[in-house]
Amino acid sequence: MESSTGHYHYAGFWSRAAARIIDLLIIIAVFNLIYLVDQLGADAGLWTGMGLGEGSPDGVGFSMANVLRGLFFLTFPVFYYVYLHGKYGQTFGKMALKIKVLNEDGTPLDYRKAFLRWLGYFLCDLTFYIGYLWAGFDPRKQGLHDKVCKTIVVRTDVPPPPPASVEPEAPAGASPADPASLDTGGRPPI
Repeated sequence: MESSTGHYHYAGFWSRAAARIIDLLIIIAVFNLIYLVDQLGADAGLWTGMGLGEGSPDGVGFSMANVLRGLFFLTFPVFYYVYLHGKYGQTFGKMALKIKVLNEDGTPLDYRKAFLRWLGYFLCDLTFYIGYLWAGFDPRKQGLHDKVCKTIVVRTDVPPPPPASVEPEAPAGASPADPASLDTGGRPPI
């Protein structure tokens, strides 16, 4: 992508897919850890169990503890993707593969854009993953969620593009051969 700051080295489809798999494995590991701790605590009598197993009394499934459990399992992936993308521009999977999400103009994501990009994952899911596969054929390696949110995924192991050089402007009325900022009238200032 040519921008005001230069050319970016885009992350390819396979590195993005591998990062997504790492992220999903991390989320599943956290879910399993929380589930294991929850079961061990319930078995030890520290709190009530989920009440979803065989022989559970009726009505236990809608306890406040289960509402909190459900809330955790629904909100943790949102927190994982939105917080990490908003704070660092990378999830742990992207960090492992040295790729980062930026706005198309090269600026970092904010939390609002990170949340919209997370919602964009559902567009890719609703298109039977064609939205993700799109990144394999797009010249800027953007998936559907990237196109909608105007984001790019770049490699961080490649040096960033050099900043565009900026020439200082001469004051109005000064000739190009005689820079006014250096004109001291022939004598050095005291």
